Amino acid sequence: MFQKVEAARALSRAALIYNLNNTPPLTHYSIASKVFCTQTAFEVANDAVQILGGIGLSKEYPVEKIFRDARAALIEDGANDSLMITGAHCL
Repeated sequence: MFQKVEAARALSRAALIYNLNNTPPLTHYSIASKVFCTQTAFEVANDAVQILGGIGLSKEYPVEKIFRDARAALIEDGANDSLMITGAHCL
């Protein structure tokens, strides 16, 4: 889980730095970063819920909120499925 989070952070930072230094910014780098980071967040949150078992879904633990937020992030600002198609057309 740590490796996945660090890989997502690295891609996010690399896309940010690349787009800040290039005019106009290339949207497929941003799309790739969003899709990868949100998918990774969902996988890590899902693994955390699996580790905790049924307790991970109770409101008393922060993992439940993290899981809900990660699931919502997959569809906000454009669903990952449609963004992947859009990103493929940018190339």
